Amino acid sequence: MALVSGYSSSSGADSDDAVGDLTSGQVATTQPTGQQLGGSIFTAASKRQFEDTSFAILTDSIKKRHYFTKAELKLRRKQRKGTGPWGAWESSNSEGESELAGVITEPVALQGDEQEKDSVAEESSTFYGQASGDYLGRGILHPPADASVDFEKDPLSFQCYLPKRILHVYDGHDRGTTALEFLRKTGHLFLSGGNDGVLKIWDMYHERLLLRDYCGHRKAISATSFSHDNVQFASSSYDKTVKIWDTETGDIINRLSFKATPNCMTFHPQNKEQLLVGFSDSKIRHFDLRVDKKDGVIQIYDHHLAAINALRYFPDGSKFISSSDDKSIRIWENQINIPIKQISDTDQYPAPWIQLHPEHNQFAAQSMDNSIYVYSMKPKYKRHPRKAFRGHKSAGYNSMFDIAPDGRYVAAGDTSGRLFIWDWKTTKILRQLETTKGETLKQVAWSPQETSKIICSGKSGKIFLFD
Repeated sequence: MALVSGYSSSSGADSDDAVGDLTSGQVATTQPTGQQLGGSIFTAASKRQFEDTSFAILTDSIKKRHYFTKAELKLRRKQRKGTGPWGAWESSNSEGESELAGVITEPVALQGDEQEKDSVAEESSTFYGQASGDYLGRGILHPPADASVDFEKDPLSFQCYLPKRILHVYDGHDRGTTALEFLRKTGHLFLSGGNDGVLKIWDMYHERLLLRDYCGHRKAISATSFSHDNVQFASSSYDKTVKIWDTETGDIINRLSFKATPNCMTFHPQNKEQLLVGFSDSKIRHFDLRVDKKDGVIQIYDHHLAAINALRYFPDGSKFISSSDDKSIRIWENQINIPIKQISDTDQYPAPWIQLHPEHNQFAAQSMDNSIYVYSMKPKYKRHPRKAFRGHKSAGYNSMFDIAPDGRYVAAGDTSGRLFIWDWKTTKILRQLETTKGETLKQVAWSPQETSKIICSGKSGKIFLFD
């Protein structure tokens, strides 16, 4: 029976339950709550529950904070941060991180896509000539006896002339040519590399056919270099490998794999076992192919700040020149990791190609501002203040150029498919020769023994022979 209106009585059992609830820290249902009083009053139980929860959260955070070692915390911070200085911080929720990482980083195989193999591509070489040797057993490296050319002439010992027309067009490479180089000294053969990852060696005489190909790279060729005796050559590719080939047989002599992309390289002018390679990680690695330890690396030159673009040895091999995307040209003593000269200026552009003058007193560098500049090869290695070759457009391309064997002319291609030839002394344009309309000529090489023969190629893959 209710004693007061609005309240109800309870039985004995109910009273015991209510007392038990009160002793456990909870408020009896017969008392008005804080919400009923306008939300301004916390019950003792609610306050205790809030304090317990806060203490639990604080305890958990302390435990999480001290659970990892310093090394583990450093690793976790590195994983949360992006790969670059502008990378965004990820969520601190570890479960969300793992789920997100699983979604983003897990590769999805689409139908029709081929998975790229991590294994090194298998090498092969095919000979396409009529005979790999003459009746005396001499191979393709021996100059042809029936050609009316003296292949033993020294540079500067004969006079060169301006080419006039296209003499022949080689098939080249299907997806564009990326490297072009004459055989050293004789020049009766030349080597080409393309975006198809294939290297080909061509005959300059007779029917001007393909003699041999070299297959072994999975991506485009970035550079080639013959040894001083032409017995072997090196090829680098965007598959991050460098391979040393036997020119005569097509056999592989050495394989080198890297984490960075090799952009350029050159053999020592007197030692075919020493090779310089410039990489996209701003380092130049010096290899001795006879050394087994550390993959043959005998020195690392690491003063550049960006990708290496070009390398060129001095004729005696005592020094070498390097250019980089950091807009500097540096000169080094061989096997010493301290440049003896740094050529840089506020208005200087990267130089994708370097070539020595046959007199060996100057060198020229293609600049990304559509100019070719000339530098001294003697201390102080200064740039010539009034000598620059202009008129062609090559900015944005890794464009080559070459100097005639007598040192009188400079030849370079441009983006409109024209071959430019300048006078070395006056820097005036002497001739412009047309190729295919819309062709971008990026590779140019002047024959070391012919007076007026030039080969050039570009994005179409065809190789043009001028005479």
